[in-house]
Amino acid sequence: MRLMPLAFFLLPVLLCQQAVAGQKSVTLYLDGARVEQEFSASGGYLELPLPDGFAPGSLRVKAPGGSVLRVELVPAEQDRRRAGEIARLRERRGELQDRMDALNRREEIFSAAARSQSGKAPRKTKANPDPVVTLQQGTEFALNQMEAVYRSKRKCRLALDAVERELAMAAKGVASARIWVTGSKTRVSYLVGNERWIPSYDLRFSGEGGAELLLHAKLQQREKGVQYQVARGTTAKPGAVDAVRGDFPVLARYPLTVTGAAGAEPPERFAFAPVEAGLPAGDAALYWKGEYLGSAPFSGGGSTVFTLGQ
Repeated sequence: MRLMPLAFFLLPVLLCQQAVAGQKSVTLYLDGARVEQEFSASGGYLELPLPDGFAPGSLRVKAPGGSVLRVELVPAEQDRRRAGEIARLRERRGELQDRMDALNRREEIFSAAARSQSGKAPRKTKANPDPVVTLQQGTEFALNQMEAVYRSKRKCRLALDAVERELAMAAKGVASARIWVTGSKTRVSYLVGNERWIPSYDLRFSGEGGAELLLHAKLQQREKGVQYQVARGTTAKPGAVDAVRGDFPVLARYPLTVTGAAGAEPPERFAFAPVEAGLPAGDAALYWKGEYLGSAPFSGGGSTVFTLGQ
């Protein structure tokens, strides 16, 4: 019975810290992405985990129907989720360092043994009728042990370097945001640097004078239930924004005025009038009479030549 008052006391606290995520949208740029999402949190409090690619200084918070009272950014080392991972990685680093110390000691021992064997003068006895063979065997054993130690040290060093990189990433930047608002709705947006769209082109030649350039947005990954948009520019200068579906949507089509073609059919080099200025550089796939011939870098809107294999 004594537990009942405590349960009633903790229930509102737990509820006020539980956020319900609403509609999420991601706008992809050439150099990053902006994530926007709505949350519903009772009690006017929200604790929001931030992704590893979060760009410092990019967080924006609104409270529709209310106002934002306070926003507190929690460094990675002070975040409960990250703290456990950091502790695990530090323990792993310590284990690997101990392993490396033990291997260094073994290397010293076998190195000394090899020197000792090579410095001995052969002496024939009843117990050792062929001292030269015995010395060779002892030296080879020590050298083989040293080779095994070198292999183990190399593996240990690679593992230690990987843990150091993981630890540096885990302890880097901001891990979460604590938000206090009036009202029950919060709209959050921020930039991430590890998501973007990649320009990709199709150069399609009919073989009868007609040609077309297609600009695709190659998306690195798509999260289910998220609305995606693609901006033609950067996070600083977004440009036109298009709502997209699929992981390889067509953003634009441009007619190409072909001025020349070189090489046996199918040609490998095409000259054409420049298309819309400002198109970003990217890889382009070449199609001739509907047949795919390969891909090559394409310099974008100012380009007037495309050569396969370069």
